[in-house]
Amino acid sequence: VRGRDFTDADGWAKTQVAIINQTMADRFWKGANPIGARFKLDGQPLDWFTIVGVIPDIQHNDVDPENPAFPGAYVSYPYQQTINTGLVIRTASGDPAAVTSAVREAIRAADANLPIFNVNTMETVRVRSFWQFALFGWVFATIGVVGLLLASVGVYGVLSYSVSQRTQEIGVRMALGAANRDVLTLIVGQGVRLALGGVLAGLGLAAIAMPAAKAFLYNVSPFDPASFIAVSVFLIGVAALASYAPARRAMRVNPTQALRGE
Repeated sequence: VRGRDFTDADGWAKTQVAIINQTMADRFWKGANPIGARFKLDGQPLDWFTIVGVIPDIQHNDVDPENPAFPGAYVSYPYQQTINTGLVIRTASGDPAAVTSAVREAIRAADANLPIFNVNTMETVRVRSFWQFALFGWVFATIGVVGLLLASVGVYGVLSYSVSQRTQEIGVRMALGAANRDVLTLIVGQGVRLALGGVLAGLGLAAIAMPAAKAFLYNVSPFDPASFIAVSVFLIGVAALASYAPARRAMRVNPTQALRGE
């Protein structure tokens, strides 16, 4: 955003320099230009750092970009050397894993005694870092599929039983001259209308719950038209099948027996 990057001389200079993020600049300098200002790190009262640059905020520990970033400062590597050091290499194009050998050779050429371990692409690091979210996703997806199957069984059972209770009615209609197509259209249509009413009620409740569900989602919209349409069509299809199968069985009843029963 402002200022400059680190240089090779910064790590060995007597005056320590630092680059801060935008949140730190806004919090402590409140709109003023922080370049050239000095600050001390917590727990190190003898070390003063001169700010030479300001960079945009970076998501380090939180995947939600809407959450506020913490004030952060970056110092030159020679000042903060650690036993384990991570090196991030950005490739211009192609498969990042393809440059692994070249990177290892370059590091060995600089210092053959440096151990190299845990070499991964950023995609692998991302997958490993968010495995909990992936696991929760699979768990909730499984729960959703099981719930859909249970709902389908319930819809099929209720409608199938309801139509089977109308066996005599169907027989009477057939005895009075109703065509097979008319009877099927009537019975299946009634079942589909009932299912459609339930689907519309469910969609209404889902719309009410969307704002609450959005708080638990990252980079995913709770409104997924494809899923809503697929589930709705599936349940309506189950209702049509649940009405059609017992209606066909009832149509095989002898109309004379149906009239005698009435």
